[in-house]
Amino acid sequence: DNWDVEEFVSKVCMGRFLNHPAFKIMLAALIISNALIIASRTEPEVEEKYYGLFSAIDNIVLTVLTCEVLLNWYYGFQMYWKDGWNVINFFIVAYLCVGPFISVLNNQKIFWVLRVMRLMHVCTLVKGLARIIRVILQSIPDMTNIMVLLFAIMLVFSVFGVTLFGNLVPMHFGNLGAALYSLFTCLTQDGWMNIYETFVEEGIALKIGGALYFFIFITGGAFICTNLLVAVVTSNLEQTMLAYAEEKKKRDQLLYPDKYVDQESNVGDDDSSPELNLVHLKAVMQDTAMTHRQMPLIYGNLGNLTEATCDDFCLILEGIQENLKRYKEIRDELSTIVKEVRSIAFNKEQEEERVLRNIQNTNISDGLLCNEVAAGRSGDILSTLMTLEKV
Repeated sequence: DNWDVEEFVSKVCMGRFLNHPAFKIMLAALIISNALIIASRTEPEVEEKYYGLFSAIDNIVLTVLTCEVLLNWYYGFQMYWKDGWNVINFFIVAYLCVGPFISVLNNQKIFWVLRVMRLMHVCTLVKGLARIIRVILQSIPDMTNIMVLLFAIMLVFSVFGVTLFGNLVPMHFGNLGAALYSLFTCLTQDGWMNIYETFVEEGIALKIGGALYFFIFITGGAFICTNLLVAVVTSNLEQTMLAYAEEKKKRDQLLYPDKYVDQESNVGDDDSSPELNLVHLKAVMQDTAMTHRQMPLIYGNLGNLTEATCDDFCLILEGIQENLKRYKEIRDELSTIVKEVRSIAFNKEQEEERVLRNIQNTNISDGLLCNEVAAGRSGDILSTLMTLEKV
């Protein structure tokens, strides 16, 4: 009905508005400016001088962010929660709206941190940065496994260090906590020489033992595990880039099919062997004797296809579907009317046939009576009626 059509059109227009580059740029500019203002508010003098202006800007940005959440809900409530950034955005906006009214949550520093966190969402608007962020998030499970392995190695070596060097070097290996801190310093490869100098000062035996200890730990922990973390991120980035290139190639094949058909034919000519040559489908159809030659299905040039055109096409399809539904209802009504008219015509023919039969029977009976009277036959009325009944 009209309400469904209006709702469909409004949602299509809302999707165009939310996905329009101008709206995204305006939203990103607001978030970046708000983050810069928060950075400047860390200076006490600037905060005290422009407190009113900064508060008004914060309220304006929060109002825009709230409207953005509501508009996204109207465009697709269930689809909104499928994006992780939308979930994070909702909790940030909800905390900023509810926090000032709850004394436990009313902390200005937390508000600043949450507002600055919105910069991560701005980074997703840039395709390159969004791809890198997605790769890092996808690498978290593998990186967690490597971190667990690294912590296990550090725990084992810290126990060794406390057992072997606890009495000799108590400042760095006096207990488990100090040993873990010293080994973490060795992982960063910054300052471990200062720890090793204390081993050198204790004598040649401790110098050689400390050298072997740090060599094994730094080689296995710092070099191998740290490079594993880099390798995980690099491999995931490579897979993402390959998937993006494959997707782009498929999209280009749909938009420019003739270009890829020519490329495939050229590749086939170059790589063909003398025993079996690759032949294109068009050549086979031209050389084969056929009564009806049907050209292969080739997509047209979709270079001018835009998101707005797709939305208009969807709207036309929706209208066609409604017209087909209405046409089916009208066709069913016409079929019912035709059946009723045919039944009326059939009953009329039956009635006319019955009337004609009665008239014919009446004429026959009158003729028989006249013949009896004319022939001068005698008889009672009962015999005459029996004769008429036989007729």
